[in-house]
Amino acid sequence: MDEKIEYFNEHYSDYDKWYDIHIKEYNDQINFIRSLIPGGTGIEIGVGTGRFAHTLNIKYGIDISESMVNMARKRGINAIVASAYEIPFPDKYFDFSLNMVTICFLDYPEKAIREAKRVSNQTITVILDKNSDYIKNIIKNPMGFYRYARFYSGEEIIDIYESLGFKDIKYKFQDFYTDNISYRLFAVSGI
Repeated sequence: MDEKIEYFNEHYSDYDKWYDIHIKEYNDQINFIRSLIPGGTGIEIGVGTGRFAHTLNIKYGIDISESMVNMARKRGINAIVASAYEIPFPDKYFDFSLNMVTICFLDYPEKAIREAKRVSNQTITVILDKNSDYIKNIIKNPMGFYRYARFYSGEEIIDIYESLGFKDIKYKFQDFYTDNISYRLFAVSGI
């Protein structure tokens, strides 16, 4: 089994605990993401434990971690173990897809975004911008889940969207704080 998948399977509850401790940040992130998603049926790609999908009323999700998928199912998400590179749904099955800080854990972000575009009418990618202070600190001293991450800038994600032929590309960002250090969520959407 891949080392990254193994780590996520073993430490899935640590992911949830961070949001239990940082509840204000979680609620602020939810409000930011809620402003991005259209109505209709969606899928969260990299659904993790289903924490975001559940709160945002996203009914479907995929993840490579079986432990995380099991937790998402307990939250009422129709979650399956699957790769972001091969999403087991027909073309344009969903009104929207959401990659919520998933891209940084993938080796081939372009391939994952292309696949998200295939299964949805609107594709939304949210990243932790590599140019924010918090992420710069993580890059210098990677720990936990982030030891497997490669961070991008918002501009890099926009470039990927353009290269894949997305139309009506929009972006939005918001700065947040954790432990008095700023980080930026940067979202890109397109059809």
